[in-house]
Amino acid sequence: MKFNKLRGIALGALFSFYLLGPAETQGQNDTNKKTDNNISGDSLPYRMPLVYDKEDMGTDVPAPKLPEFSELKPISYLPDPFLKADGTRITTKAEWRVRRSEIKDMIERYVIGEKPGKPSTFKATLEGNVIHITVGEGDNSFEMSAQISRPEGAPSDKPIPAIIGMNSSTGSLPRDLFSKRGIATITFRGDQVASTGFGGINYESGNFAKLYPDSTAGYMMRWAWGVSRIIDALEQLPEAMIDTKHLAVSGCSFQGKMALYAGAFDERIALTIPQESGGGGTISWRYSDMLEKRDHVEVENLLHAQGGSDDFPWYARALRQFNNDPDKLPIDHHELIALIAPRAVLMIESSQVARMGAEAARIDHLAAKEVYKALGVPDRIGVAEDDVAHCSWSPKFTPVLEAYLDKFLLGKEDAGPTEVLQSKFTDLDSEKWIPWSAPKLK
Repeated sequence: MKFNKLRGIALGALFSFYLLGPAETQGQNDTNKKTDNNISGDSLPYRMPLVYDKEDMGTDVPAPKLPEFSELKPISYLPDPFLKADGTRITTKAEWRVRRSEIKDMIERYVIGEKPGKPSTFKATLEGNVIHITVGEGDNSFEMSAQISRPEGAPSDKPIPAIIGMNSSTGSLPRDLFSKRGIATITFRGDQVASTGFGGINYESGNFAKLYPDSTAGYMMRWAWGVSRIIDALEQLPEAMIDTKHLAVSGCSFQGKMALYAGAFDERIALTIPQESGGGGTISWRYSDMLEKRDHVEVENLLHAQGGSDDFPWYARALRQFNNDPDKLPIDHHELIALIAPRAVLMIESSQVARMGAEAARIDHLAAKEVYKALGVPDRIGVAEDDVAHCSWSPKFTPVLEAYLDKFLLGKEDAGPTEVLQSKFTDLDSEKWIPWSAPKLK
């Protein structure tokens, strides 16, 4: 595979806005080494944290004024994730927090809609192994619940790691790989927030819309918001005996997208495992569009991912502007993956189903890995891919997943290799799609 080694290219200002202000020291948790993530960079070098103690570490970063659709210029390659809104590239690892916040704002504005924070009314209780949550804004509220399953033999006197599965206990991952490691499972039922059906849905339907009737958030963001409320509850309920510093999320297909958005937009999640998430997930909008034209097969590109309906609510309404012109997007989904950095992400793919665009996911992986390389943690991003049926398991995936669980949920530094690229797509034109390289960050 041709890994891009070109020099960093000054691409010019994408936008002209006011940027940056002083930031407070970030909270963090790192099982390997104590870190100092002060934005000034005075205490560098340091090891990037494995997880953070806040949902969003960039709330103090000033939001840029983003261009309207008519002001955007086409970009025929994957946009440079290191290029700040003022046209300069980041030079320190500490600046990633600021750049990440800019990328987050762009994805919210153009792709998925804005994620609200913790609601003003929030109550969590534990009844047996079931978490009960009340969320509300103003006069409106609704109830959520989540089942916790502790594996047999797990200690009852100390918190244990957990995976939050999208609509099932572990997504489509083998449950025994978790239970034999003493990892609890928690099931997030997405329909409590917004319907998980594929028909008869719109932006006004579902419980989330009762709280936030004017929200721009598509369903993917609404489900991610619901996962964050489960984490809020776990933090308030120490009696649940869940280690909130070692949480994972996973799901497959559209639930793989759910898991990806949950991990990208909540920095308290240590390990994100999207499986065959397709368009709107780990695959590039630009590359998937090219694949459909090149191979004459349906790929889940911008048009197909949005269901062909003007009111299909998985994404923000704003995304439809780009259906026939993905090059005008100022971001792409290598940057959605990069929002997880420096936390761990393992992408599981099948190359059997053309619609899921595994090749487009590989180009996104190469681009996102540049961020992980720049931050000094290339071992925190990996790919396990095989030619299997949709949402099916391959024995080739098992050692990779085990290594990720051991290292990032159990803190075993001697776990198997996690800097893994398991793929048949070994000759991608990375110089065309990634005409920039990772800067050497201080």
